[in-house]
Amino acid sequence: EEYKRFTSDDKLMRAYAARDAFLVGQKMMLSREREEGIKEGMEKGIKDEKYSIAKNLKKSGLDIKFISENTGLSIEEIENL
Repeated sequence: EEYKRFTSDDKLMRAYAARDAFLVGQKMMLSREREEGIKEGMEKGIKDEKYSIAKNLKKSGLDIKFISENTGLSIEEIENL
């Protein structure tokens, strides 16, 4: 009985549909933000690892050009480590 009353009320159904659309939009937005955050975190982790490896190779006395070619970091970045 209550379900029939709810589904037959056009105003309530429009409000329900609008709320549902809003919640779906919120979920999509949060999902996208989460994915972007994960991607940024991974990129930062990779960059930090490159710096760590370059720093260790530089301490070992390897040629800066060689380090640059193998880490993708610029010579200037490696010199500043």
